[in-house]
Amino acid sequence: MRRTDEMTVTLERPGHKAMTFSIPASLSRELENFIKKAGNGGKSISAAKVFPELTDDMLRPAAVLRGSRNKEDMTQKELADHLGIRQSHLSEMENGKRPIGKNMAKKLAGIFDADYRVFL
Repeated sequence: MRRTDEMTVTLERPGHKAMTFSIPASLSRELENFIKKAGNGGKSISAAKVFPELTDDMLRPAAVLRGSRNKEDMTQKELADHLGIRQSHLSEMENGKRPIGKNMAKKLAGIFDADYRVFL
C-alpha cells in the first residue's frame, strides 16, 4: 500500500550530504511536538535526537534503505520484485534484522542513484 498522506523531512549535517525522508503524516504531529519540546529558541536540533537510528551503525543502513524506497514512492513488494528477492527479506533489511551485503548495496545504489556505501 502506498503512503498517500506524508510529510518530507530533510536533515542537513555539516560535512554530510543532506538526506530527505518521507514520513507518514500521522507522525508529523509527534515530530512537531518533539521539536517544540526541544526548544532551542528556533535553533536547529541534532538529527540524532529526531532519528536516533542514524547514529547507530547497525540501523543507519536500514533507515537509509527505507527512506530511499519511500522517497521513490515504491512499495516493498515493488522494490523486492525489482531486486529479485522476497518482500520479507527486504522488510528484514529495512528493520535492521538482515544485513545489506555489498552486492545488494550496489544494486540498491543503481536503483536509487546513490553511492552504494550509504547502504552498508
